[in-house]
Amino acid sequence: MRIALCLIAVLGLSGCISMDSITPSKREPADTSYYLLDTKYRFFCLGNTKQCRDMTKIVSSRAELIPIEKTYGQKISGPNYPVSLARMVMNPADGSYTSSPVGSDGRIFKIPVNDKTKVVWETLSRIEDNLFN
Repeated sequence: MRIALCLIAVLGLSGCISMDSITPSKREPADTSYYLLDTKYRFFCLGNTKQCRDMTKIVSSRAELIPIEKTYGQKISGPNYPVSLARMVMNPADGSYTSSPVGSDGRIFKIPVNDKTKVVWETLSRIEDNLFN
């Protein structure tokens, strides 16, 4: 009996047994088939993950917006560049996709993942990388 307890203690301390492996996960699986756009704080987030890009960072990176402007066939204009980008993403001029409000306050919009929105995501990611790395 003592040997069994010692063996369990050694295995537990050595990391061979992880509590994570024997307890069920309470998190729902990540759904990355859409983006969420927060129109109040100007965040562009990947599905139900915590991966978000701050659209306000584009103000200091105007030259890097060219891929988005080419993809959408529109200019991101001032004086409020993040609002211009958000409107463009929510309502593309060519009507190639639609966004839909999430909830009743009209603040969060669900945007499909497609070739156009991927360019937005990648451009925002590159801007953040250039600013902070």
